[in-house]
Amino acid sequence: MNRHLTPCIPRLAQTMLLAAAALLILSAASDASPYAKQFISGIEAYQSGQYTQAIEQWEAIATGGVANGQLFYNLGNAYLKADHLGPAILWYERARRLLPNDPDLRFNLEYARSLTIDTPEESTPPIVRILFFWNYQLSHRTILIAAIAGNILFWLLIAGWRLTRRPGLLRAAIITSVPTLLFLLTAGYNFYQKSHLKQAIILPAHVSVRSGFQETDTELFVLHAGTKVQVVRDSKAHYQIRYSAGKTGWVDQDAVGLINAACLSPNRYVISEKVTH
Repeated sequence: MNRHLTPCIPRLAQTMLLAAAALLILSAASDASPYAKQFISGIEAYQSGQYTQAIEQWEAIATGGVANGQLFYNLGNAYLKADHLGPAILWYERARRLLPNDPDLRFNLEYARSLTIDTPEESTPPIVRILFFWNYQLSHRTILIAAIAGNILFWLLIAGWRLTRRPGLLRAAIITSVPTLLFLLTAGYNFYQKSHLKQAIILPAHVSVRSGFQETDTELFVLHAGTKVQVVRDSKAHYQIRYSAGKTGWVDQDAVGLINAACLSPNRYVISEKVTH
């Protein structure tokens, strides 16, 4: 049973109602109607099995500047239905940044990852995962909320102590400050990673990672669709990527999709490929 696809239909129906409501509310805006029509056209295409057409409609909305987790989630489903694993994982990853606690999205992403060829190589030492377990067990949003809540509680306790001079309030403030500081530092680290470290997904079925820009340069290793990499630097039409420790090289920019791209663009590299079933 293809459980990974079952959440898509009710999610699409729910989002279609939201899109229709948005169309009524925002009917005064000149650009509201085209987006709503494109979204509904994408739903109709998806439900009739025309996944490429659905992708074209929804990507036009996304590249127009609409950042919506439901939209990205449905794009991932459409790409998965169309047998394009790389873009499917890319859009799931983009959706996860907006919907970090969505169970359907988490399940679909894990399923899509199970279809990848390359074995993930853990770049984080096990001791780090043990010492900083909360950063791997909780979502970034939860950590940020905990840091803000702890900070508020700390200052309330300090204010209460200064007013009453009750030693219990001071002890509570000191105890509260420890996890609060940890969550604040963790939230800052996560923000730095999100802002400065570029993660990307391999889009085509396979790509040669080379020592330079030319096809004649040495092939260092091969990566396959859906593999997550880190972009070290870019040079016009190429990215230098890092797969794991000791595995770094250059690929065409069209061969990877940036998860946290400032400006989304259609996946030209894959849309031109023939869909096989």
